[in-house]
Amino acid sequence: MRVENSNGQSQPAATSKTVKDNAEIYYDNDDSDRFYFHVWGGEDIHVGLYKEPVDQDEIREASLRTDEWLASELAMTGVLQRQAKGLDLGAGYGGAARFLVRKFGVSIDCLNIAPVQNKRNEEYNSQAGLADNITVKYGSFLEIPCEDNSYDFIWSQDAFLHSPDKLKVFQECARVLKPGGVMAITDPMKEDGIDKSSIQPILDRIKLHDMGSLGLYRSLAKECGLVTLRTFSRPDSLVHHYSKVKAELIKRSSEIASFCSPEFQANMKRGLEHWIEGGRAGKLTWGGMLFRKSDKI
Repeated sequence: MRVENSNGQSQPAATSKTVKDNAEIYYDNDDSDRFYFHVWGGEDIHVGLYKEPVDQDEIREASLRTDEWLASELAMTGVLQRQAKGLDLGAGYGGAARFLVRKFGVSIDCLNIAPVQNKRNEEYNSQAGLADNITVKYGSFLEIPCEDNSYDFIWSQDAFLHSPDKLKVFQECARVLKPGGVMAITDPMKEDGIDKSSIQPILDRIKLHDMGSLGLYRSLAKECGLVTLRTFSRPDSLVHHYSKVKAELIKRSSEIASFCSPEFQANMKRGLEHWIEGGRAGKLTWGGMLFRKSDKI
């Protein structure tokens, strides 16, 4: 793991409809839902933190370690007090929200753009007896449906990459955070200084103009009045995770064929290979960031 300190530049704006359409199409279909749920990690569909030997570790266990790690970093800022209110942006199936509620006694709003994921999230919350602590909302983080200064903390895992307007995302986060509130995020990113032409196959797959970077996110945070507390870069985790998912795709191909089309499997395999190659070539990374909103209004 290394701590980064370089600067970045902003990206061109895009409409909220663009990001909603692209992200919803990507996640809200039967093939994607079944693959992410049964193969990618179940309740958690983000990059995991793996133990050696990686090939003997489990995706679900690695994904839970990411929740535990990011929560420990966020807890050190002092915002995870009992009855604190949080917002999970791009919450997926809500695994992290349930983890945070159980461990810290907080309440969380899950904002997510895929109705099929939201339905599973609500079902899991009810089964776990946590429906009173977690509210699931359909919507985009380009237009967060809440009042200013609403949340003690914001949590987001591997979701910001889907937004073509990163500045708008940070503006919205700064708006809804309470003074002194903290935002903790992880995201797959390009390394600072990498030209988008060298990662075009990945951009094409996720239908984006460009990707974020640690430098870009620090710059946008500063522009929006957020102070960078810590940043982490772990390109090894990106390579490990996508390699593990690819291995599962190959090993369980017959099983996966019962719930995902051959075309989906082939496209997923190609996409995973692009991510792995980009990580190994030093073009892509995965990392975590914590930002605090000034306590002065």
